[in-house]
Amino acid sequence: MSATTPGRPAPKRPRHALDGALSPSPPDARIRAALAEFYRTNTGYADRQSAHDTRYFRRLLSVMETVIAGANPRVLEIGSGSGGALRAFLDSRPGATAIALEVSGASLQRAGEGAALRPVAGSALEIPLRNESVDAVIAFEVIEHLPDVARAFDEMLRVLRRPGHIVIGLPNHASLWTPIEDRFRGRSRRAFGVERGSGAWRWWRRNAALAWRKRMSRRAEFLYREPILDAVQGGDADAVYYAAPLDLLRYFRNHRADLVMTSTQVRFGPLGRFLPVEMQGSSVMAWRVTEATVRESSTGPA
Repeated sequence: MSATTPGRPAPKRPRHALDGALSPSPPDARIRAALAEFYRTNTGYADRQSAHDTRYFRRLLSVMETVIAGANPRVLEIGSGSGGALRAFLDSRPGATAIALEVSGASLQRAGEGAALRPVAGSALEIPLRNESVDAVIAFEVIEHLPDVARAFDEMLRVLRRPGHIVIGLPNHASLWTPIEDRFRGRSRRAFGVERGSGAWRWWRRNAALAWRKRMSRRAEFLYREPILDAVQGGDADAVYYAAPLDLLRYFRNHRADLVMTSTQVRFGPLGRFLPVEMQGSSVMAWRVTEATVRESSTGPA
């Protein structure tokens, strides 16, 4: 017998936060415009980012403090939010210059409070800085929200001095383990969505097919989806890039950058460190760049 009240529609099953078909083509103008408006006007993001303390950035900060050399580096963070990570880095490197790039007016305003950071309004797809003008580029939990990841990486390489470092923190939407967690733990409001039964296995099968395809390819394959912007469940429902660390390994290797450090959300205790990236959770990855190609035509203010 159905428990639905007569005359009322059955309640909708919560959408998985990463629902939707995947495409190798970057999103069209309609989706890009919706994303731009969402991030420009969504003050909730600024509120959540301001609530993060240093512990939230601990893995990112550990990598930054290890790989970024010198007493006075010039560091750019893309999608900096209210600037919490940059401020924490300045505590250990007070001579650094920290540039906070953001599209959200509310986040920029908070990043500009005090004299520590230099807030800059702009997009990761067209960074308003000159070629080779910073010593390090940081992007933490932001690339999954970008509608053209390859272009953003091209821009990071353009503004980076040689030698320099790119540090990226991202989730692993293509993980082979996360669907299993959803299936057996039954988390109803986790970042990745709501999957307790057959949906979890469908998600796992999709990720398994992606893992095989990406392993067999020598090139990065950035896959995109239509984000859920009308009723965000939290976490990555608004993500447009189906994030996979293996894509980054392929892209930067093909641009002659060296992976110098990785900090991964390890599963299965110490043994998890020996598992392939497809089984891991979120990662912070750092590359040393010495000779990657620069688009000379792109310039901007210092």
